[in-house]
This record gives sequence, C-alpha cells and structure tokens, in this order.
Amino acid sequence: MRRSVPLLLAAAALTGPLAVPAAAANPTPITSPYVQAAADVTAAGVLKRAKNIDWVRHVNTGRYCVKVSNQVNLAFSVVQVELPNSNRRSFSTTPNAICGTNAVTVYTYDLNGNYVDNPFTAAVL
Repeated sequence: MRRSVPLLLAAAALTGPLAVPAAAANPTPITSPYVQAAADVTAAGVLKRAKNIDWVRHVNTGRYCVKVSNQVNLAFSVVQVELPNSNRRSFSTTPNAICGTNAVTVYTYDLNGNYVDNPFTAAVL
C-alpha cells in the first residue's frame, strides 16, 4: 500500500501538465502588420495563434465567440473567416447577445446547413 501512493503521485505529476495544452494558455503571437486582430482556432475552440484576441469560447456545436481586444474597434472593421476544409462554410456576426460587445460570433456548418465543429482563422481588417 505504501508503494502505491508514491507511484500514484508520480503518475499524477507526469500527466498534469499534459492535460492542458500550452496553446490554450499562451497562444503563439501573430505578427502580421496588415491586420488589426487575428485568430487561429481549433475545432474545439482552442486559440493556437493570436493577435489582439483576448479569448475564444466554443459556445455549442459549430458556434464560437472570438473576443477582440478593446483597442480594435469592430464597428469600423471588416471581419473575414476562413475554414481549411473546403466542404464546409462559415458565417460571422459582430457584436451580438451571444458573444457580447467587441466580439465576433463564428458559425461553421456543412453544405446541408448543419452546424459542425471546424477549425478556422479569423482576421479583422
């Protein structure tokens, strides 16, 4: 019994850091000078790369909120969303009750109009 406790603690120590991806806590910066804000997001809603993005939230299947930093004024901007999978489509709106102020709502769906999770990139020009 005494030997199993140290082994259990060692196993927990080894798996703890693997449970939270590094990209979720600290996304790689995007340094493009031609966009005000940008996000590279996984299908699960994890922010992999970012510029002037505060957070991303996966609201429901195929629905995401992308909170843009307050230094970017979405009222005077153009938002472009791209999906890497060509048989999927996307739609975005700003701002609305789902995601709040200064946020982009991204919807991803298949060709039949069904919501599906999909990785995407968003750029605020």
